[in-house]
Order: sequence, then structure tokens, then C-alpha cells
Amino acid sequence: MPFSRRQALTERGGMETGCFVLQGNQFVAGGNKFVLKRRKKPTPNKPELFLIQLQPFKYISSLFPAGEEGLYTFDYERQLYILKKGEAQVVIAEEE
Repeated sequence: MPFSRRQALTERGGMETGCFVLQGNQFVAGGNKFVLKRRKKPTPNKPELFLIQLQPFKYISSLFPAGEEGLYTFDYERQLYILKKGEAQVVIAEEE
């Protein structure tokens, strides 16, 4: 029986991709709640924004600016992703 894309991502521990509703600095993807956080003292190697998962708490990745405003790259489980933050939504896609 073939697996769906969501099952495949869950099985290998990948990040859920798609468009998600942003409420303040939080969004839910794949049944998990994520939060966009700001560092108090960013450095060149640790940019201002980073992503965490709540319950269970897990640091995901720094969000590296990718040119245009609201566009970031991050890595999770050896896969590179693109995150686009809008006013009321977040879009996550795998980097090709």
C-alpha cells in the first residue's frame, strides 16, 4: 500500500510543507505547533530569527534571510527548506 506524502515525511522525520495560518508568531504544521522567535543578541552565524517546536520542545533551526523581506532558509533533518512569512500565513517548501 503506497504512503501519502504526509506519511512519508512523518516516517522520515521531515518538516511538513505547505501553507499554514500564522497567529502572531505561531503556526501549526503536521499537528505540531511552531513558534518564530527573536534572538536578543544576533550574530553573523546566528541570525535574529529562529524556529522552535512546542510540546515537545525542540529547537528546529536559525532562519537565514534569503534576499527579499520575509523569505528565509533553514535546515531540518539534513533537508534545506524555504520559509516565506506573510502577514497571516507561513509557507514552507523544500529547497530544490
